[in-house]
Amino acid sequence: MLGGMDLCCYHDIDVSPTTLTSVTDRISCLREPTEDDVDLIRQIMVADEEAIQVLQSKMGMLHSLLERLRLQKNKHQENTRRARSLLTLARRLPPELLARIFEMSAESGWTRAPIATSQVCSAWRKAAAFPRVWSHLFLDLRSGNSTEKVEFWLSKVQHAPLHITLDIPLESPSLEEVLDLLIPRCGQWHTLNLKSVDSATMNYIIGRCSNPLPALRQLSLITETGALGADLANVPPLPQALRLSRLLIEQPNLPRWSNFTGVTKLHIVLSSSRMLIPPINATDWIEMLQTLPELRDLTLEFSKPGERLYNADTQHAVDLPHLESLTLHVSPEVNGILLTMRAPVLRLLHLRCSSDPLSRPHTSSGAHLCQFLESSPCLQLLELYDVDVERPDFVRCFELLPKLEELRLHDSDIADEQLQLLQGQNGLCPNLARLDFRWCNYLTGNALVNFARSRLSRDEEGDGPLSSSTTSQTRLVDEVAVINCLHVKEQDVLDLAEMTVCRLLMRSDGDYCYGRGCCNNERYRQRMRLRHHNKLLENLSTRIII
Repeated sequence: MLGGMDLCCYHDIDVSPTTLTSVTDRISCLREPTEDDVDLIRQIMVADEEAIQVLQSKMGMLHSLLERLRLQKNKHQENTRRARSLLTLARRLPPELLARIFEMSAESGWTRAPIATSQVCSAWRKAAAFPRVWSHLFLDLRSGNSTEKVEFWLSKVQHAPLHITLDIPLESPSLEEVLDLLIPRCGQWHTLNLKSVDSATMNYIIGRCSNPLPALRQLSLITETGALGADLANVPPLPQALRLSRLLIEQPNLPRWSNFTGVTKLHIVLSSSRMLIPPINATDWIEMLQTLPELRDLTLEFSKPGERLYNADTQHAVDLPHLESLTLHVSPEVNGILLTMRAPVLRLLHLRCSSDPLSRPHTSSGAHLCQFLESSPCLQLLELYDVDVERPDFVRCFELLPKLEELRLHDSDIADEQLQLLQGQNGLCPNLARLDFRWCNYLTGNALVNFARSRLSRDEEGDGPLSSSTTSQTRLVDEVAVINCLHVKEQDVLDLAEMTVCRLLMRSDGDYCYGRGCCNNERYRQRMRLRHHNKLLENLSTRIII
């Protein structure tokens, strides 16, 4: 509200027009001025100057009043902003939920999340006081305040679970002090991630862990080389880590261990050492897997593009009775490692090429894949990423996969003839419902349209209901993705969208191509939207993911 003085000042200001005497109305400009004219002109000038002073005074008063009004307005706006901020969701969230959000922020890699959030406001500071917010400790031993940070963090985390990440350089003077602080709390360790330049340091740290690790669930060990003049890096035993189920190893050679029988998820990354690149021996691979009877998820990949020697020094194979997911991201020669495994309940198989795509099919890869699938009849998802197999091998794969539900091909040249084997009510792979084709340069859009149409029931095709003797034996097609396929035209996409969902965009659930950037087709999708705007808007807005 404005004060009475302000209102009084406002009403006292006379803003009516002042009397103005025009000199041109009183004196003619067509003759020379007389003495009386000069006196009159001087009187008019004095009157005008006095009027200007009066008006200037009134303008000053109005400017002052305007400034007061502006200040009052700003105060009301600030009060409104503060009042509105009290109604925001962030203010109304309970501290337990805010603490969980802060914990997830730290878990995602924002290492300073607990400190940053505790400095926002009193409500966030209260939420940041929950011990679990401080559960994730990221420590780079290159910094000079490592010991102080560990002491501070442990004082905040209290008895909550600890997820520790240590990045250790060749020379780390504070390593001993940090271990002296962390090891007494090893009963709280849920995750341990060690990154070291050489394996000797990593082995030393694990050797210091002589106390039981009852809560440890995940272990990541990343090392570039073995110690100079020493054996290749191997994983030392851990004492009483009975709940350890997830294991990530990144080093130049296949690891060896003896006490990880409870591991269900294993991810091995073979890095390129500056000293040597040891070959992969089938015997070493089998011996490693034989110690993991509960394994359910297995990944083997090369950290850098290139090749590595593979020695098939045995014809034996290891049984993996619980393995459900297998990912091989290796060079074509190493795909022969498929012959060392039997996985009767395998559901997901991802074969990816770590080297540049070849200009010819991977003959041996196709043969190895077919032989492996003979012992994996339950496969539901098959992905071939830059793995191009012979066309007869495609046919054999389809014959061996009666439960296949999803097929993903990236730069794997399936042709119309192979896709035709899947058509109709009695086609191969009767459960196949999702297709994802990228850079398939021989497959035509017409073949995809015919495949989707052949999986429709007669009732959906408009030919009337099916008789009881011709009940559908195959699943309808749920989704077809086509990205950068040379012979799939825009009209083919529209025809597919009349029968099923047609996706022209990469998947959002961890699509491998996002990191590589190989399947960005924004310009094509933009042209598609512009050329067929009306049709997309009227009929196909929910059937084309563009």
